[in-house]
Amino acid sequence: MFIGTQVFLFVLTVIGSAILLDYSTMNSSIQPLIRQTMLRFIVTSEHPHSSAALKLIQESIGCCGADGPNDYMVMRQPLPLECRDTVTGNAFFNGCVNELTWFLEDKSIWAAIMAMILAAVHTCNAVLGIVLVQALRREEEAMNRR
Repeated sequence: MFIGTQVFLFVLTVIGSAILLDYSTMNSSIQPLIRQTMLRFIVTSEHPHSSAALKLIQESIGCCGADGPNDYMVMRQPLPLECRDTVTGNAFFNGCVNELTWFLEDKSIWAAIMAMILAAVHTCNAVLGIVLVQALRREEEAMNRR
């Protein structure tokens, strides 16, 4: 039972790490979702919820639009102050899709590393469990022979 649990947890950890990395790296499955959400926020930027979300993302990450400041120009929206560097006043060059992906990649790589270390611990536990079971069987057989 213990060994089966360790194997199950190993598989679960590897699958979780793969999903985490798939949704948090460049060219990942989350980039189109971020792009759609950012463009929707820009189109509906007159609504308080969209405006607050755009402000929060663009100020904290240091990005502008989905793919850059041109997203605002194409949609005939004014370039918000959050899209500008507070020191120079220049618009941020990178879009929020890339900036958020880089941010997520930076944060999630540590979680994936810890998960892989945990998977290695599960593997060691399973191997040591097998060795222990075999040693106990040998000892039991030796006791029965006497």
